[in-house]
Amino acid sequence: MQFHDATIVWPDAGDEFFRLWRVYMEEEWPTLAPILSQVSPRPFTRVIPVGKSVETGRTQVLAPESVKQIIADATRIAVTRCTCRLIMAKCDGPLEVCLQINRGADYTIERGTGKEISKSQALEVIQTSEEAGLVHVTINKADAGHFICNCCGCCCQSFSMLINNVNLCDPSRYTPKIDTDNCTACGTCEERCQFNAIVVDRFAKVDLDKCLGCGQCAFICPTEVITMIAKREPDFIPQ
Repeated sequence: MQFHDATIVWPDAGDEFFRLWRVYMEEEWPTLAPILSQVSPRPFTRVIPVGKSVETGRTQVLAPESVKQIIADATRIAVTRCTCRLIMAKCDGPLEVCLQINRGADYTIERGTGKEISKSQALEVIQTSEEAGLVHVTINKADAGHFICNCCGCCCQSFSMLINNVNLCDPSRYTPKIDTDNCTACGTCEERCQFNAIVVDRFAKVDLDKCLGCGQCAFICPTEVITMIAKREPDFIPQ
């Protein structure tokens, strides 16, 4: 997985190199991913909910699950192109939205695979990603100081394996709570969900077995009837 991320942003990489990576992801990755998912007791990455979606008045948002706080605490930030969308090209999501933090930023800047940006520019990347419906993903540790990826369900090397019941990414601590009495069944949240976890009939219903708690449904809801509430304890995030 690390070889995937490190080589695809190689400045001299061309179309043929990307094509070969695409062949690998389509033909070999589905066999390797289940093996990797069993190597560690917990997935290497986890989802961070969209900040606007969390009901902050009733719950404590921890620093490792706030993209704004991770950025505020960073000593150095760089941005790279999304390696998954770059080679898979299954959607029109923005490419230059993967943030590298601290040592991750040092690494990509030294190699010439990304460019250094300010904290305000990083927040603009986050805003662009959220508006595009992308999901924030970071390292699955309380010390989330290496990267913030902004992922889609169709190209992401982790999310694309969910259809095979292969878990390479932990959910956030949050799940959606829907005010069914006031839901207008507009379908916006169903269209927005990257994990096909929402079905709208008379009102929106969430399949919690599929939901990763990204908060995009709450972020996009025009009537604001969806709120993300904490369902897992703080120690769900590994130390």
